[in-house]
Amino acid sequence: MLHWFYKSNSNMDREKRVIGLDWLNIVASQHEDWIKIVNGFGEFNYAEDIVQEAYIRLIKYAKPYNIIKNNKVSRGYMFFTLRSVYFQYYNSKRKIQKVSIDDEENLLQIADETNLEEHEAFNKVCSLVDEVAEEWAWYDRKLFKLYRDTDLSIRKIAAETGISWVSIFNTLKNCKTDVQSKLGETYEDYKNEDYDRI
Repeated sequence: MLHWFYKSNSNMDREKRVIGLDWLNIVASQHEDWIKIVNGFGEFNYAEDIVQEAYIRLIKYAKPYNIIKNNKVSRGYMFFTLRSVYFQYYNSKRKIQKVSIDDEENLLQIADETNLEEHEAFNKVCSLVDEVAEEWAWYDRKLFKLYRDTDLSIRKIAAETGISWVSIFNTLKNCKTDVQSKLGETYEDYKNEDYDRI
C-alpha cells in the first residue's frame, strides 16, 4: 500500500490525495542517502541528528505533494530542507563560545558572570509581561507568544499561518505599546539595576 499514494479522484484537493504519514516512510527509506548529503556539507558527527530534524520539519511544515512526485521522493526538495537545517545548526554552533574548564582564569570569569539578582529580576519582569499578556484577547496573546518564543519573523509567521503580515505587525505593535505603558517603570528599574524595586 505504500506505493499507492494518490487516489484517482481528481476532484479532491492535492493535500488529501496523500494517505496518512505513509509518505514519510518513503522519505525515510532513503535515509542513508540523506546522511550522505549532510556528509557532503562537511558534517559527519551530527549528520544523523540533522536528518532527523529534517524529518520533523517535513512533518510540521511541508506538504506531502511537494515531497512525493510520481511516487518518488523529490531529491531537490530534500536537499534544500537538509541544507537549511544544516545551516541553522552550523550558525548556532558558531555562536557558542568554548571555554576550557582546566584553566582557572576561565573558571573565575564564569563565576563572575553569574549574577543571581539580575536573573531573578529578569524572571520577574518576564512573569509580569506574561501577566499583562493574559489580559489580552486570545488572538493577540497567541501571536505575541509565537513571535516572542520562537525564532520566526513576522513574514514567516504570516506565511505559515496565512494571516496578513500587516495584521501581525499591528497586533504586535499594540501588544508592545500595552506592555510599555504598564511595565515601563519596571523595565527602567531593571535596566538601571534597581532590582529591589521590581
